[in-house]
Amino acid sequence: MAKTRKLKKNVAVILGIIAFFIVYLIFFKIGTTLDKKTDGVSTKIQEEVEDTRPLLTQLKEKDKIYLSDKNVKNIKIEEDNWNEIKYFLSDLRKIRKVEGYKSVYEGYTDDGIKFSTDSNFFRIYTVDKEEYYKVPVSSKDSLKKILTDSMYTSFEFLKQYKTWESVTVSYKGEVKKIKKWKYDDLSYKMISKRTVGKVQPEKSKERSKYNFVIDLVGENYNAKVEVMGEDYIKIIAKDSIAYYEVHDTLFYYLKDEVFKIN
Repeated sequence: MAKTRKLKKNVAVILGIIAFFIVYLIFFKIGTTLDKKTDGVSTKIQEEVEDTRPLLTQLKEKDKIYLSDKNVKNIKIEEDNWNEIKYFLSDLRKIRKVEGYKSVYEGYTDDGIKFSTDSNFFRIYTVDKEEYYKVPVSSKDSLKKILTDSMYTSFEFLKQYKTWESVTVSYKGEVKKIKKWKYDDLSYKMISKRTVGKVQPEKSKERSKYNFVIDLVGENYNAKVEVMGEDYIKIIAKDSIAYYEVHDTLFYYLKDEVFKIN
């Protein structure tokens, strides 16, 4: 009899332990699920918090900017040029909506802010918000120039080979025409390191035995690229000039594959 009671007691203890762990696991699962849901709600709320600052303030904090005009589209501009444009943005004066406004230059960031200008007015907008600004008369021409320079001397503009209509390369009076099916090869050899001033590239050109000139004719634009030795190029387009330090892949492609100079 005593043995039977002891056995029942042991079974009850074991069942109690099992029941405890089952209940513990159930509540642990429920707690984990609630935590996940709470975290999800919290994250969603944070994501939905609207930035109430002026769009101009938000725009000036962006790093990646793309510009377009009637000739070229979606050109990522260099950081130095964007810093110059931001200088002009600081002088803008907010005004009411401008009736009959027509943009000449258009741009956007990588997170939904868009903008445009006709050099007289500056419009910034998102899906549900819009702001207009007046460009000072004294800044109109300068703003137009820096926007044009930013696009047509951008390395991204240079590499848009799908817009090229004809390409020739010259070396000491000899001219080679690049076949259309080779445009992508030429574009891929153009690898930028950074923008530079004119002194070092011009010195490199003087020292180099081999210098080349690439003439690009695109859809409604012309551009000239001087390959100044192995490490530098000069872009000339729309009366704008920019110098870049580049990888030597372009130089050796022109020297070894286009002109086959040993």
